[in-house]
Amino acid sequence: MVIYNMKKRALFATTILLLILVTSLVVSQETTEIEKVDKAYQCLQDRVDDCSSLSSEEKIFSLLAINKCKTDVIQDSVNTEECWPSSGCEIKTTAQAILALDNSNSDTTKAEDWLLSQNRTPAELNWYLEIESSGATTCSLSYSGSSYNIVIGEDKKISNSAGSCLALVQDDYWLRISPSCYSEEFEVSCDASFLTTLLFKKTTSSTIHVSEKTSSAAAGGTTKENVESFCFGESGSCDYEASLWAALVLDSVGRDVSSFLPYLTILADENKRHMPEVFLYFLTSKQEYRTDILSKQKSNKWWEESGDKFYDTALALYPFQQESPQEKTDSKSWLLDVQDADGCWEGNTRNTAFILASIWPKTFGGGGEGGLPDCEGVGYCMPRSSCEGTIFADYECPSLFKCCSVPQDIDSCFEMNGEVCASNEVCTENEVNAADTNYCCIGSCEVRIPQEQSECEINNGVCRGYSCNSDEEEDLYNSCDTSGDICCFQKTDDENGSYWWVWVLLILIILVVIGIIFREKLKMLLLRFQHKGGSKPRRSFDRPRPGPTPPLMRQRPRPMQRRILPPSRHTPAARPKRTKTSKELDDVLKKLRALGK
Repeated sequence: MVIYNMKKRALFATTILLLILVTSLVVSQETTEIEKVDKAYQCLQDRVDDCSSLSSEEKIFSLLAINKCKTDVIQDSVNTEECWPSSGCEIKTTAQAILALDNSNSDTTKAEDWLLSQNRTPAELNWYLEIESSGATTCSLSYSGSSYNIVIGEDKKISNSAGSCLALVQDDYWLRISPSCYSEEFEVSCDASFLTTLLFKKTTSSTIHVSEKTSSAAAGGTTKENVESFCFGESGSCDYEASLWAALVLDSVGRDVSSFLPYLTILADENKRHMPEVFLYFLTSKQEYRTDILSKQKSNKWWEESGDKFYDTALALYPFQQESPQEKTDSKSWLLDVQDADGCWEGNTRNTAFILASIWPKTFGGGGEGGLPDCEGVGYCMPRSSCEGTIFADYECPSLFKCCSVPQDIDSCFEMNGEVCASNEVCTENEVNAADTNYCCIGSCEVRIPQEQSECEINNGVCRGYSCNSDEEEDLYNSCDTSGDICCFQKTDDENGSYWWVWVLLILIILVVIGIIFREKLKMLLLRFQHKGGSKPRRSFDRPRPGPTPPLMRQRPRPMQRRILPPSRHTPAARPKRTKTSKELDDVLKKLRALGK
């Protein structure tokens, strides 16, 4: 019973030790991440100590990340916060400045109005008017003070064009709107119930897109349609990247940007280097864009569409500030692994600020001076497009997110007829965010094909574009895929992140505890080994048979030394002992003497 209790106590002690060690490892890893992020923030603080030496973009992203350089950002504008930079107004830079200033609770109305004044009508899109009815009908189309009659037959075909603005196309099923008439409003009235909608497509593509707005009316009723298609640009032409940033920022401050979505959507495939999925996911909250973003992660570590993996990774993860998909976790680990010795990334101030603002954001409110109270506990931070309740303007969320009164209402994976793919599988169609899981596949799951890695990464190295960190050394024998990159490995004497001593200690503790529990059995086992597995012990007088002398141990025989004896002394001869034979002879003689008498 005593032995059983001792074993039980020892086992309990082992379990406690294991829990302590595992917990310490987890805490150490979390502490390491916190320390590295704090180091990055400190590095950025040091770099923006003198804001006047920074570029406009560096000032803007520093203001977004750590609320520094606000005065310098304002001074770098034209006509006092109208547009940026001071050297010449640019749409993209102005949009980014609005984002940073709005995040620091500044009034950006003047700059917002300037942005909206830069809208253009994209020449890349063709627009069409579609009129449908369940049967044949006669309709009247009015615009610019004139009316035109058309007949829609049973086969849905339209009889004739309607003036200079509406021409028959697509085998007489639609009316093409002339680009010169995009500003017109078209009124439609039919003698049977009908519906109208606008269609659009890229001039160089055959793919037709349907406008989200559809109007319907009963017989004799009227619908109104007008083309609302804009982009942002200068000198009469559209700038796609500038349009992405301008629409994103204007939407975040509450401006209506729905008229910019057709242009942004239809030209997305031609502008992949600008990562349009990120902006469209913010603007529409459609899960298909979320899936596109996450599927473009490279080597399970970063994104790289424009050629700058650090900027692109920060941009790709910008919509996931309130989410933690596995792709984000993997990128965070990679970023902390390739962090410079001083805490920044590749010595780049803009990228370091954007990474922190996107992946490890901080708010500057909390009810402090000039700041707004945090949304936490009052509402839910989410993109404006996802909020189905009230936006609390007096509460703060990180950058583009807004404080919404209700949580995002989404169905469970089961309710969406989806399934959760295994860790070694990938969704072949559309992966959406469900109420019960972030990884609901609407489609089928297939085994994931591993992405190719460079020789350097396969061997646990890091590819860098200019030089290794101070705690790293360049390896000339492992190559990187990207031309010009060098392969860096941690120096062997670096102790950062090394836990080998913890595992050694853990193994020693386990061995000691096992020895205590089974000490009696270990004694018996040692005795058996000493007795050659149970054979009789060797007696002291059983001399082992001498084996052959190894050749290297053989030596020439030494000459026998002469033994010097001490001087002899005269010693009386010892009396010989009487043997058994002499005693018997004496007995015989005694008997003979007795007979002679």
